[in-house]
Amino acid sequence: MTVSDPLWSSSSPSGPAPDGPTAPECMHVAIVLYGSRGDIQPGVCLALELQRRGRRVTVLAPPNLTTLADEVGVDHVMPIGLDERGAWSSDEAIAASRRNPLSRWRFAISTIRSGFAAFDDDLIGAFLAEDAPLADVDCLVVAPLCQDRGLALADRLGVEMVVLRHGPMSENGVVGALPRATARWSPAAKRRTWRIADRVTWAATGWNENAFRRRIGLPAQRGPLPGRLAARGTCQIQAFDGTLFDGLSAEWGPTRPIVGFLDLPPENRRQLDEIDADSPDLAAWLSAGDPPVFITFGSMASPAHDAALRCVTRAARRLGRRCLVAGDHRTEPADDGTFVVGAVDHASVLPHCAAAVHHGGAGTTAATLRAGLPTMICAVTADQPLWAHRVRAMGVGAAIRMSALTEDSACVGLGSILTMSVRSSAADLATRMTPPNRSVAAAADIVEERVGVR
Repeated sequence: MTVSDPLWSSSSPSGPAPDGPTAPECMHVAIVLYGSRGDIQPGVCLALELQRRGRRVTVLAPPNLTTLADEVGVDHVMPIGLDERGAWSSDEAIAASRRNPLSRWRFAISTIRSGFAAFDDDLIGAFLAEDAPLADVDCLVVAPLCQDRGLALADRLGVEMVVLRHGPMSENGVVGALPRATARWSPAAKRRTWRIADRVTWAATGWNENAFRRRIGLPAQRGPLPGRLAARGTCQIQAFDGTLFDGLSAEWGPTRPIVGFLDLPPENRRQLDEIDADSPDLAAWLSAGDPPVFITFGSMASPAHDAALRCVTRAARRLGRRCLVAGDHRTEPADDGTFVVGAVDHASVLPHCAAAVHHGGAGTTAATLRAGLPTMICAVTADQPLWAHRVRAMGVGAAIRMSALTEDSACVGLGSILTMSVRSSAADLATRMTPPNRSVAAAADIVEERVGVR
């Protein structure tokens, strides 16, 4: 893809919305991000667009991902919290995953507590301490994992907050909190599942939010966060494609606008250390045979991902398909039918593939669907089961829980998505998705408008 690609055409809308309030020229936006790369990249995309418009933007991200923001061109980047990749992919984490469930639970709780403590300390140092560098912000944009802290900071500083979501993970009547189990339920029943999930989440984590609020001098809260966001009128940008959830945009309205999946502009993405389709070794391999199956299980290495990779590559070879494996995985010895790389430029590489198999992260799902690839998702947790359910429900792929994956089930799943009907449906869906430049521009318009209103 080049800069002149229609997905990034200069004729696409950009700049502040022509109607309604506009943000002040000196506007300072802090974008607070936490999680893996899939949680970070949408916020970085938004930062680049706001920065292009002349806004001052500071991105706060985990230490292992500040380089990503810096390399693509974000001017002001600050580390916050723990190195998530190091914590969950360390030798200690791998050892814990091989022990009994109680040991795994203890390790997870300890890591989460350490992460919260470091995150809270860094937030206070950045926004509230004496001579805090971000005390002058006009707006906070926060990822889903940061929204409780973001709301507390916004109240303490008296500024606007916008949530940047990459999945429909709040109350609605289109998809339930347990997507597969509730697929045939009524809209009212689906909404109830979200209210129950909100109460369970509050019971498990509310103490932690209130501990932070007390620390910064705010009163404790007594109910689930989603209800408080709605009562406050907080705008929650939905950075995914409305084509995948028919009727959701009409139900949610302007406080939860669906803008489409965000992606990096090509000229910024080229600054990353990623393999593209023009890399000599990969280009030669791609041209030497049929389009391969693209396989990745995300940026977090784990024994479960390695086992899944073995199942999928063996299944693909049984079907006579070549495999392009991307990411930090421990693979079996490669042969002429398997090519192993690190990080890849999805927009460049995926159009050369026949199908995709991955873990179901929102960013990877967006990239494979935008490329028109039939997709098999092997979900584990978080929003991954949601995307697995959607690709199957839309007729553009298959879904298998990673914990249930075998070589035989992978073979069946791959065979099903490589049929002509699924390939045709995936290609059609790609033509109906929102181009990423329009998505990013719409998200930036919303942030500027919210600051102008306040």
